[in-house]
Amino acid sequence: MQAVAAQPAYHYPPAPRATYPTAGQYKLAPALIAGGLVLILIVVAVVIGGFASSQFVGGNRTPCTVNCSPKFVTPLAEEATYVSSAYKFQVNYFSQWTVRTQDAHGITLGTKLGQVQVTGSSGGNPDQVLRSTVSSLPTSQWQGVTLVGNLKGAHIGNQDGVGEVYSANLVGSSQTAAKVRFAVIVASHGGVTVAIFALGPADPKNFPYGMPEGQAFDYLCTEFGWA
Repeated sequence: MQAVAAQPAYHYPPAPRATYPTAGQYKLAPALIAGGLVLILIVVAVVIGGFASSQFVGGNRTPCTVNCSPKFVTPLAEEATYVSSAYKFQVNYFSQWTVRTQDAHGITLGTKLGQVQVTGSSGGNPDQVLRSTVSSLPTSQWQGVTLVGNLKGAHIGNQDGVGEVYSANLVGSSQTAAKVRFAVIVASHGGVTVAIFALGPADPKNFPYGMPEGQAFDYLCTEFGWA
């Protein structure tokens, strides 16, 4: 009997050994991404902060003195009100100002540095009323009256008007002349003409039109209410 040759045993090829990444490989990519995002956020914050500072911080800008744009004025928490019994217009003013005179047609207020007068009348042309207001100033007290410039955007309440700023030497009771600036603003609405005369010391180097209380006067004009 012939012996049967033994068949060689079949061997599966060994599976390739898996190569596992080292522990650092899992953490490296997320760390780089996170670091990049943080860097981008920092750069964006710096750019936005610099832009905001340039817009809202004055820096070393030269103060505007001629043809300046209107400024936003934050109203005070306390204010007082006058209402004309003849023309029904309303004047809102700072409560720290004092009332010097008032009647049915208008009011005169003492400000911190000067004064402001609001007067109403029936009819009238704003340009003519402005001219007559300036020309009626007594020359014995108002000397060297000179036009400084027109008030662009002059208004009283929501009504556009005309306005001019003047320089002058104001002679006081002691016969001593002081350099002053005054503004005249006139507007008409509903058959009523209102003239605002604002006076203060002259300071042309530091304030638009040379009027230190110019923003306060503009606030009074903005808060004015027609009948």
